[in-house]
Amino acid sequence: METTKRSETESAKGFSRRHFLKVAGAGAAAIGATSGLAAIGGQSLLSPDVALAATHLENFGRIFPSLPSFAPATDVVRAALMDIGKPGGILDANDNLAAGPVALIVDPALSANNRNNPTHTAGTTFMGQFLDHDMTFDTGSTLGVPTKPESATNARTPSFDLDSVYGRGPVADSQLYDPANRIKFKVESGGLFEDLPRTADMRAIIADPRNDENMVIAGLQSAFFLFHNKMVDLVGRTMPAARDPFRTARTLTTYHYHWLILKEFLPLFVGQPMVDRILSEGRRFYTVKKDEAVIPVEFQGATYRFGHSMVRPSYRANLAGDQGQPFFAMIFDPAGDGQADPVDLRGGARAPRRFIGWQTFFNFGDGEVKPNKRIDTRISTPLFHLPLNALAFPGGPLALPQRNLLRHLTWQLPSGQAIARA
Repeated sequence: METTKRSETESAKGFSRRHFLKVAGAGAAAIGATSGLAAIGGQSLLSPDVALAATHLENFGRIFPSLPSFAPATDVVRAALMDIGKPGGILDANDNLAAGPVALIVDPALSANNRNNPTHTAGTTFMGQFLDHDMTFDTGSTLGVPTKPESATNARTPSFDLDSVYGRGPVADSQLYDPANRIKFKVESGGLFEDLPRTADMRAIIADPRNDENMVIAGLQSAFFLFHNKMVDLVGRTMPAARDPFRTARTLTTYHYHWLILKEFLPLFVGQPMVDRILSEGRRFYTVKKDEAVIPVEFQGATYRFGHSMVRPSYRANLAGDQGQPFFAMIFDPAGDGQADPVDLRGGARAPRRFIGWQTFFNFGDGEVKPNKRIDTRISTPLFHLPLNALAFPGGPLALPQRNLLRHLTWQLPSGQAIARA
């Protein structure tokens, strides 16, 4: 059991959670020391390849439009999918929740049926969730009801432009921005550290409400807010005559984001050789023109949902936020329903202990990082009873695997075997 009392602002090797929010700013400052930053301030750098698209509504599409659905959308098929994804069913890791959140992390015997992934950190899972929310937001379909992807609205752009963070910008979405400086994000305090701005009933004031589903993704959203604000300061110091300091700061933020995706995130899942091959030779199956690109439902409804198997049943949110002790909690726990300071890591709440100590989630070389779970056919048990605020839209089952499987009917997805043969 972990008993460390090290403060969140001081770790064994001098790396703090504050550094997580500052280190990229130092990298951007290095950019500012070059002539490249001056180019970003003008219009020449914003070529069609890197220009940031304004948020607009798109639809979904398909990679394999000629392949038939894996099964008809009948009541028998729906019942079978619900049975596969039910609590206690074949996908449930059956984690021993009674052992408590600490034991589920530190006792290897409790992970025998839900193995740790030694090559991924706990934060990898939530970075993947953050990326997902920047690519897809299905607002036009119903679980289990066949829907044509071409007629379903995707409220996110597929271009990694951080529209889930910036919304429609400081004019159209002024509620996201600081009244004292309209090109900076509004950031509030959770008592000890930063928190998302919230209404009186604790709803986050953000462009995508899903980025307050749990404390970790809410922490990432806050980190991007703070990073952008640092970029605004940097542009102001180094480019006082910039034509559009907001756009310049957003461009810098997005460049750093793209670097993380390309250099850190993708190689973890597909390997550096495949990343290099795609960069040099292009894509093999999804070959639409850039200005015609949409998110295919084979990706949105199936492939990218592998990330759900990476979620741990419990996490150490921080090292010393719980009255000087580490804050351990289940990712979701029905006991937290209705609590002002829930016992779990759900979002939609504010209390001094509800912040993320990033040492647990990313490897800073201080020995504090924890792994996520392997990509397999096991789903951590807490995901079979989601809190209502974790659902993008109400209705349907609370078990995440059941919701995922019903989406196969929604999009009439082909079977994996058919795709493999295509």
